[in-house]
Amino acid sequence: MRIGTIVAGAIYIGALVVAGLLLWQTVEMSRTLIALSANASTPTPVPTPMPTAAPLLVLPTPIPPTPLPTTAPPQPETFGYHPKSGRYIAVWLPPNFTGDARESFFANVDIIDDISPFWYTTDASGRLYGQRDDDLVRIAHENNIRIIPSIHNVGNPGVVVPVLTNPQLRARHIQNIVDEVLARGYDGIDIDYEALDPSLRDDFTAFIIDLAAALHAHNKLLTVAVHAKDRDNGGLGAFQDWRAIGPHVDQLRIMTYDYHWRGSGPGPVAPAYWIEAVANYAREVVDPAKVLIGVHFYGYDWPPNGNATARPWRVIEEIINEYQPTVSFIERNARGRVGESTFTYRTSVGTRTVWFMTDTGLADKITTVQKLDLAGIAIWQLGYERPEYWQTVRTNLVQDS
Repeated sequence: MRIGTIVAGAIYIGALVVAGLLLWQTVEMSRTLIALSANASTPTPVPTPMPTAAPLLVLPTPIPPTPLPTTAPPQPETFGYHPKSGRYIAVWLPPNFTGDARESFFANVDIIDDISPFWYTTDASGRLYGQRDDDLVRIAHENNIRIIPSIHNVGNPGVVVPVLTNPQLRARHIQNIVDEVLARGYDGIDIDYEALDPSLRDDFTAFIIDLAAALHAHNKLLTVAVHAKDRDNGGLGAFQDWRAIGPHVDQLRIMTYDYHWRGSGPGPVAPAYWIEAVANYAREVVDPAKVLIGVHFYGYDWPPNGNATARPWRVIEEIINEYQPTVSFIERNARGRVGESTFTYRTSVGTRTVWFMTDTGLADKITTVQKLDLAGIAIWQLGYERPEYWQTVRTNLVQDS
């Protein structure tokens, strides 16, 4: 009996303590609300995002971005899209939409179909890093141009190996890509994973097939930049199985340049005989309506010893004007048609050698596209060119319908 009385008393005292605590908490909350109300007339301003490119860490975006202005034309249909000319004209852009690239874009906006700004990289966990430019997205869509940003591993090829080989990381990477495409209003994504070991062939194929399915489920495009090769296991492109990924991608953009490259000796960057061999192989294993031939708008400048430097036409023209070299057009060599120009010039460190594309060589590449009935051309990169290149494109490709 005494024990029951003691227990009842303890329960009563505990109830009083709890009631007191609740009363104190209520008073404190009231004080807080009064203080907030007193400051309500001067809220802290929220900064407005600016539509300019800026570095960022990109994670899956659960909240859609601010919609484009309602006055802008509707976005072009991704599937069933018809190129402005008889063939597709795709261009890669530098990360920042400024200078020569911006000027070239607006000068040729009437014939460009797809743009791929070089915005994104990834890390070993599958997250995306890079830049965004909502203004460029808006401008592209206003001009009926599809925007398909590139994700690349240039500068750090091995970073994508864990993403490709680990199914969980691969799935996360794919989800991050799809989330970014949907959140930013892109028309698709361009994958540019280069210089990987041939042992990753099956992993790369699985990644492309899974990514294509995920993007196509949302009516978005997948384009893939691949190393040029004229046989299945050739060169740097041995890890890319064109026959396996071809049915799943929307464009296979073949990088038909760097036949001679920074680390090689001087020579043509993209000889015509090589491009034709690559294009013929591509046509055998991939639907020609998906194949775009890469066109280089740059040249290489080799020192007497060491690696070459890539030069846009503007710099090559400055070298020609300063040193007045004899420029030779090489129509053919022992292996076949070449279609590039070369010259040498002397500096304080010795004789340097330059090779670059000509209008004639560009016309020859377009002829290959037409003869093999391929989808079009992919240009690396906008702003590197001499203006006459675009006139060659207009004369030879745009009129091809």
